[in-house]
Amino acid sequence: MTRLDQLDAYALAFGAPVVAVRPEPADAHQAWVRLAASAFYPTSGGQPNDLGTLDGIDVLDVTLDDDGVWHRVAAPPSAWPLGLLARGEVEPERRARHRQWHSAQHLLSQAFVRTDAAHATRAVSLAGPDLTIDVDGDPDDEAVAAAERLANERAYAAWPVVALEVDERDLARYPLRRPPKVTGRVRLVAMGPDVRDDPASAWELSACGGTHVRCTAEAAPITVLRSERVRGGLARITFRAGLAAWEDHRFKHAVASRTAASLSTGVPELGAKVAALADEASALRRALAEARGLLADERAAALLGDDPEPGALLVAELDEREADLLVPLADALAARGATAALAVVHAGRAELVLTSGAGIDVRPALAAALPHLSGRGGGRPERAQGAGPATDGVADALAAAHDALSA
Repeated sequence: MTRLDQLDAYALAFGAPVVAVRPEPADAHQAWVRLAASAFYPTSGGQPNDLGTLDGIDVLDVTLDDDGVWHRVAAPPSAWPLGLLARGEVEPERRARHRQWHSAQHLLSQAFVRTDAAHATRAVSLAGPDLTIDVDGDPDDEAVAAAERLANERAYAAWPVVALEVDERDLARYPLRRPPKVTGRVRLVAMGPDVRDDPASAWELSACGGTHVRCTAEAAPITVLRSERVRGGLARITFRAGLAAWEDHRFKHAVASRTAASLSTGVPELGAKVAALADEASALRRALAEARGLLADERAAALLGDDPEPGALLVAELDEREADLLVPLADALAARGATAALAVVHAGRAELVLTSGAGIDVRPALAAALPHLSGRGGGRPERAQGAGPATDGVADALAAAHDALSA
């Protein structure tokens, strides 16, 4: 069959006769249709398939096997008699983005090996809009930034992109970035200033059956979002390209601008401003925790009295306004040698904390109390806690905890 998508990645409409049909096993109202020619790209090489319509019927999936390209369509096999001249239309926006993404991937993969030959691409995912390549080696932030810059420089050079087929016996003439996975006639994609006259002079040259842009500038900008280590000793580079990269930039710029305005600063100073606020917030949290600890210690002393009974047991429900004191107060009571079961209803949930400074394992008491709260929890012998939505069961939960701790 004829692969129109490989002849012209901008071809979106075509007509071709039906040459084979098979049912979709999972749905009798769907069928797989093969045509004498197709402009639909099938899932392959990390690039997702095209979508669109055949005779106005939705194309739900496109795959490739030894027989050719198959289209899963939302109509039964009876709707596709052999010889029917079907009209195909590829969804344009999806195709355009896939062209941008695939060409950007080629540029970025080449940029990594141009920056350091150790950083060869081993795997690709173009399911997007967050795209990934997995590269060898361990590129640091500086290497990633260098590859990103180089890829963009080559993209904005607006070089032509051409596809050609060569016999595998002639491949030695072409400096391929990686060896081809097919034999016989091999399709190559070349990017460079003189590739129309001399494909072998390409800056980027790879065996590829995917759809690509006509000019590298269509794939720009190429923006790396992050780099992380993955299995196999590879680094996964997540990036965006083309319109998806612009959309990501536009969104982040809007967020940064609004945030900067709310903090009465400019976007360039936003990082320093946020860091200063984070330091201030950390200091305030430490001061607040210290103040709560002091207050909890005073409350514990008041509850136990000046001469607390050894191993005293205290069971109480705190006021909702004291929710932040639940844990520090329980810990303060344990520090004074007491055993405590404290509860509070806060934000629509009942919270329970049990502590002991007298060597009592409080976990059985927690297990006895939690069913009354329809809750879950856990902890250590000297300290356990849990919570649940049954706020009307607090009194029964505390009573169950008291009985277990008194046993």
